[in-house]
Amino acid sequence: MQLYNVTWQFPEIEGQKAAYAKLIEYMASGAEGDHIDGFELISRTHCPQTGSGVVICKAESSMVLFKHFAPWRAMFGVEFDMQPAFTDEEACACHKELFEMMGD
Repeated sequence: MQLYNVTWQFPEIEGQKAAYAKLIEYMASGAEGDHIDGFELISRTHCPQTGSGVVICKAESSMVLFKHFAPWRAMFGVEFDMQPAFTDEEACACHKELFEMMGD
């Protein structure tokens, strides 16, 4: 599965307030959507003072990312920026190969 850094932002305060009410319910019910087939939540952080945060997760495809995040966009207008990411080990392996190809 691919690792992703997903930054999120509320465009306005009303959506943020409504989403936090829903998040409280979601977490209390067991947050089952955080570990579905093809998706694994690693970390979710919040910066309520700016209406933003970061999710680190693994997903097998962009379709699985869509299934997890789309309801929050549709219900509360949350904006997401999803970036593929590497672990330390993956970044070192990729750069080692690149440096060897470049003769460095």
